[in-house]
Amino acid sequence: MIAHSTLSPPRPTSAPGSPSLVGNKRPQAHRFHLSNGRMLDGDLHRSPGSRLADHLSTLKGFISVTNARDTATGSRFGYVVLNQDHILFIEELLGEE
Repeated sequence: MIAHSTLSPPRPTSAPGSPSLVGNKRPQAHRFHLSNGRMLDGDLHRSPGSRLADHLSTLKGFISVTNARDTATGSRFGYVVLNQDHILFIEELLGEE
């Protein structure tokens, strides 16, 4: 028997992931306690109902935070990226602004 090669179907050109998962992350307020003594309040975007530990385990060492504010100086940042090695712990700010 002779094996014949077959053409594979073309790959989709759309974004990876299913359409039901695209854009389902919501900003949730958190407080980040950093190893240098600073505290940042900001929004971490994750799926509603997901556990914080599960979300952090999917990241590759860095956490993206929007609308960040340094609690000591009041400085505001539209977007910051935090290295997970410099975070002591994270608080979920439920119902706080």
